[in-house]
Parts: sequence; C-alpha cells; structure tokens
Amino acid sequence: MIGVGIFMLLLAVWLGGMGLADQKALWWRFQARRFSDPEANEPSEAGYRGRRVLLLVMAAVMVVMAVWWFTNIDYFESGGLED
Repeated sequence: MIGVGIFMLLLAVWLGGMGLADQKALWWRFQARRFSDPEANEPSEAGYRGRRVLLLVMAAVMVVMAVWWFTNIDYFESGGLED
C-alpha cells in the first residue's frame, strides 16, 4: 500500500521536473522531427506556458494525493474501521 504513495511522489517529481524544464527545448528535441517544416508547426509562447502550467498543476495534485494517501493509509489497512 505504501508503494502507491511513493509512486505518486515520484510521478510528482517527474511532472515538476518536466514543468520546470525549457518547454521550447523539449519540443525541438522530441516533436520537431515529426514535421517537414517544424518552424511552421512550433507552438506559440502561450502554448509553451500552458503546458508548463499544466505540468506544474498536475505535480501539485499528485503531491496532494500522496499526502492524502499517507494520512489515510491506517484507515485502509484496518479494513475501513475508524479508531
């Protein structure tokens, strides 16, 4: 059961790292090669900003979920019985 919480924290770290990374560099490294004219298909600055915000919000949600998971783990392990 603790493995789920740890997985959520690791996912939050990865999402946060991706959110803090240079979005333009990531796009040119992984997506640009799919297009014959990558400059014409490059996202706008608002698109890069939106992706960064989305990744950071998802990381924050994962941290909140992990904290909730670790605080309620006794409840799950006891079969749903409150102390």
